[in-house]
Amino acid sequence: MKLYLVEIGGMRDGNLFECHEVHALVAPGEEQLILDCRSRFAGAMRAAHLDGWIELELEDLTEDGARVGPSFFVVELGRNSANAIREQHDYRFFSAGNFKEAVQAARQGFPGWHVDACIDLDDLARQAGYALRRDLLGDVPQPRSTARYIRFFEPRT
Repeated sequence: MKLYLVEIGGMRDGNLFECHEVHALVAPGEEQLILDCRSRFAGAMRAAHLDGWIELELEDLTEDGARVGPSFFVVELGRNSANAIREQHDYRFFSAGNFKEAVQAARQGFPGWHVDACIDLDDLARQAGYALRRDLLGDVPQPRSTARYIRFFEPRT
């Protein structure tokens, strides 16, 4: 199984421009991920589509559910500019002992950016009944990024 962070785009009522949302989903592979996204998001927004995803390998939890070592976080960074109407966003991964350390590492590594969100990916995996896969040395998981536009067609009524 895999943990996917997906970016869904589309139009909400009252929006002038496309909006984007990031969701976490668990699926065995890309084919099922796309089917799950289409089923879940096709009617949620007009012109709903999948813009891409980050993939992390999962494995079964140990019997006690314990994990040794730091947690793996994804941090959403944002920054504003007088030259733009929007906030620029970026997503970075950090291995840290806790939420506060992950936020601190993000702030130090990206001056001029602020932290919009910090998510413990180990907790997300555990909530889904899995653990993030690490190598034998306990190194951090290796996220795999895919940029792929897939349009979800609204159901016919």
